Amino acid sequence: MRTERNKDSSWNVWLSRSEYEVLPREAKTFEQEVAIRLMGDCGLRVQEVLDVKPKHVSRMSDGTHFELKVVGGKDTTGEYTGGKYRETWLPRDVEATINRYIQQTGIDDEERLVPKAKRTVQYWVEQTAEKAAEETGDDDYRRISTHDLRRCWANHLLVEQNVSPRIVMALGGWSSYDAIEPYLAAPTEQNIIESMRTALQ
Repeated sequence: MRTERNKDSSWNVWLSRSEYEVLPREAKTFEQEVAIRLMGDCGLRVQEVLDVKPKHVSRMSDGTHFELKVVGGKDTTGEYTGGKYRETWLPRDVEATINRYIQQTGIDDEERLVPKAKRTVQYWVEQTAEKAAEETGDDDYRRISTHDLRRCWANHLLVEQNVSPRIVMALGGWSSYDAIEPYLAAPTEQNIIESMRTALQ
């Protein structure tokens, strides 16, 4: 895990996928796990998590994969008054988790999956990060914020999976390459080790 201190004394935390996966496992409730996975596995902003309803989940045209409609997303262009709409990739295991949660709670298509305040979801992440720090002995977990989960998702796709930046921009709702360039330029520790080991052989 890498951390960077910002000028305002906040932190940017760069998590590997294995480091991220500790967080949903430490979630106290099913609802908390769903919220964390929507950010860390689907790239949603914390505010976008609060708008997700069962009706926003759909099967893609191949009949095998799933997508999630993101309504009211952040608009960085100033063109949309009611928020920007997009569709993002919904991993099958996350769809299965959401489906189990819906079955367990009886939420209908028009109800929000996470009917909470933004600060509540932020607190959940802080809470699970605290538990992850205790579980792993890595105090850097205590610096994690909700935005670090979205950062982890983008960095994983761009750097570890070599997904096209244009696809990541579309999935994550970024309107300019400049917005995702920092994620593309930040290699993970494992990338550095593998690249340098190959280069020096």
